[in-house]
Amino acid sequence: MHHSPSAAPLRLVNVTLEYPDGGGTTTALDRVSLAAEAGQLVSLVGPSGSGKSSLLATAATLVRPSRGQVIIDGTDTAGLTDKDLAALRRGKVGIIFQQPNLLPSLTAVEQLIISDHLRGKPAKAARTKAAELLDVVGLSAGARKLPHQLSGGQRQRVNIARALMGSPKVLLVDEPTAALDHERSASIIALLRQVTTEFGVATVMVTHDTEFVPLTDVVATMRDGVITAPVLTRNGAQ
Repeated sequence: MHHSPSAAPLRLVNVTLEYPDGGGTTTALDRVSLAAEAGQLVSLVGPSGSGKSSLLATAATLVRPSRGQVIIDGTDTAGLTDKDLAALRRGKVGIIFQQPNLLPSLTAVEQLIISDHLRGKPAKAARTKAAELLDVVGLSAGARKLPHQLSGGQRQRVNIARALMGSPKVLLVDEPTAALDHERSASIIALLRQVTTEFGVATVMVTHDTEFVPLTDVVATMRDGVITAPVLTRNGAQ
């Protein structure tokens, strides 16, 4: 396992993803290369069916590419067993899905604690960290509320805090504002911008909302499984 800590926490190098489709194969990703630096928010835009979700699933190591490299925090994931891959994902990758998949019977703070419990961390430290993260995402007051007592925007905040519990190096976000109105969408993107900087994570966010692109550092556009040259939108290291 070659590890180079100076490299970007997330690197995709010439990633191709093909799957059988009837008699032939469909190419979901075609030699895609993308890097996200620590503290950098990369937005991934493009029409529906262009490969954005495939790229996110591959970057999350949930889907293995047909060819190419997915390198997370200096580790090339290609040679890892499923078990090692799952451990790497738990330890290094935070995933924020479109719909907050919260457990209905747990309070906001418990959602965070259980995610750490599943990582085998001691409960007391988890409780302290959970409280701190809910504070970061502006939900201290809602810590003891159940999901149905929270608004859609608040549930997404719990989701973001939960993804940060494992101190990930990489944050992967899928259409975080799909179910939210304009005002809540803006505040969720602003929060993602804030935590990316504050926690120094490499964040890749799939979004249909080009309006929020100015808050991101790099914009990569996908079309037909191909990524066009990423464009730097803010002053930051490319």
